[in-house]
Amino acid sequence: MEAFADLPDALVQDLLAKALPVADGVNQNLQALRQAKASLRAEAERRGWIRRKADLDVPREPSVVGIDGSYQVHRLTAVDLCAAASVAVEGTSKEAKRHWEKPHHRMWVESLEHSKNVTNTLRGLMISMELDLAAKAPHDLVLLDGSFIILLIYLNQGLTSVGEAPQILREEFQRRWRDEGVLDRFVGLLASDRTVAVPKYSGRNELAELLAGNNLPETDGKTLATLILSPGEYTAPEPIYHFGGEDQEYHLPKSSCPEQTQKLINQHLADMRVIFFRPFGWVPAIRLELPKPIASSLTRLSMVLHGIERQFFSPAVIEPYPLFLADRMVKSLGAGVAVIEQAVAQHVAGDSPDGETTML
Repeated sequence: MEAFADLPDALVQDLLAKALPVADGVNQNLQALRQAKASLRAEAERRGWIRRKADLDVPREPSVVGIDGSYQVHRLTAVDLCAAASVAVEGTSKEAKRHWEKPHHRMWVESLEHSKNVTNTLRGLMISMELDLAAKAPHDLVLLDGSFIILLIYLNQGLTSVGEAPQILREEFQRRWRDEGVLDRFVGLLASDRTVAVPKYSGRNELAELLAGNNLPETDGKTLATLILSPGEYTAPEPIYHFGGEDQEYHLPKSSCPEQTQKLINQHLADMRVIFFRPFGWVPAIRLELPKPIASSLTRLSMVLHGIERQFFSPAVIEPYPLFLADRMVKSLGAGVAVIEQAVAQHVAGDSPDGETTML
């Protein structure tokens, strides 16, 4: 098989020999969960955790946009080719007003000297682009790929490393932070009445209490919710599950974030709620992180669930359609940077008397 073309034969044999044992382990865990489905669902119902979307008022169809970002570092001999981009894609609509004819984006690309601080700063730059698109989108519902906590951690890493990042990248990051009011945008996002974070995967489990004393495999909240929820059901809003000692990471450098603003960020995160929603039987449950204005309002929650439900129309798409498209688009950033790399090589070779390209 072409997939194994570059692997040693002995390694391939050892790898294939592990396929069935791994499959058996996965199957045993899933079977244990399936066998406990009735009792787990009964316990969730006893706790009042299972709710039906049909019991909420039917809202008008909201306009929806999905936002995702990506970054690339291509390491050449003399320089790093670096790029960051964010893409916003409008969702499908039957009744809601369409605002855009095509996707919107933000992009930055440059060649930089090698530096250990490139990745963190570049990732922070990517987040600032996502926040810019989210702030300017005119839609009723804004879906962000990933979690709110990851946004905070990436911004913190970017701010912590930017002082020693290459000058061109440092100046671009600081310009955006200052001119676009990234801090204020982030704080506003945490208290938004129209923005929801939709992480594809998360090790957090807000439903962990269901597993207590059941001798079941450790699993995440999304898997449990997929097991116990029927189509059209969602779980009651719960605080975000915190890993031990994790709270120490939820901060921004004091030089970039006043103490009062940091307290406000902490309060917004404490007010954040998580629900799991299973719109159809052919998709797994979706983890949704909701700011307080949405989690505390059945009207806004109904709008969110209705908007997300409308973005599923094929078993081939297991996340809201605009996030699916945005993800595919930004993952192609690497191919774009590779084209720039080829253009750089051709330009340097053409400008060199002997065609010297070893420094690339």
